[in-house]
Amino acid sequence: MSQACILAHLSHTSSVPNLIASEPTLSTILIGIAIAFGFGAVHALSPGHGKTLVSAYFIGSQGTPQQAVLLGLTITFSHTLSIFLLGAIALFASQYVLPEQSYPVLSFVSGLTIGIVGLSLLRKRLHSHSHSHSHSHAHSPTSLSSLVKLGIAGGLIPCPSALVMLLSAVALHQISYGLFLVGGFSLGLASVLVILGVVAIYARQWLERLPQTDQVLQKLSILSAIVIMVIGFGITVVSVTTSL
Repeated sequence: MSQACILAHLSHTSSVPNLIASEPTLSTILIGIAIAFGFGAVHALSPGHGKTLVSAYFIGSQGTPQQAVLLGLTITFSHTLSIFLLGAIALFASQYVLPEQSYPVLSFVSGLTIGIVGLSLLRKRLHSHSHSHSHSHAHSPTSLSSLVKLGIAGGLIPCPSALVMLLSAVALHQISYGLFLVGGFSLGLASVLVILGVVAIYARQWLERLPQTDQVLQKLSILSAIVIMVIGFGITVVSVTTSL
């Protein structure tokens, strides 16, 4: 992740340290969580945060709203855990490993996992396509394992702005408050991704009701797998080039 990109992320949280500095009460904690939730939601709409990944996955498969929620919760858990991991590195191991040095590693692992999931989806959907000519519809059922893998990989790259929230709270001796803020941020991020997933699911269901759409859905299913694969391997290549 380039320095300019990191600074752009940090600009979203310029007012957070002032909020954390105030004495935490129930009202300030709730306001802080709401603001962090808003930051996460807005941040999910910024470039490079899984929108295309989630939309491509669900519009190319027969997903359900429950699976969209599961993907959002998985992303939230993975994203929050990665922030805590980098926070621990910044606090206890900064003399050995700088947090910014961990971003290329996490990006590489995340991108490689997403690329492998996309490749697996492409293989399965090509196989399904070759055996679907005798069926009336092109079905690409959603695999629970690929859904969870995609959620973990999609949330593995932590947002610098969320990390700033946590480290600012730690510096001001408001660790519990910081944990609430990071949780709110991650939930805001995941909420937008869940909504996009549900929209993609209903968009596919709408297409399925239209006449003469079997071939379109088959091609859309294959294309979505290619998009996921390209995104994943693209992240991997970028992480390697930025670490050189």
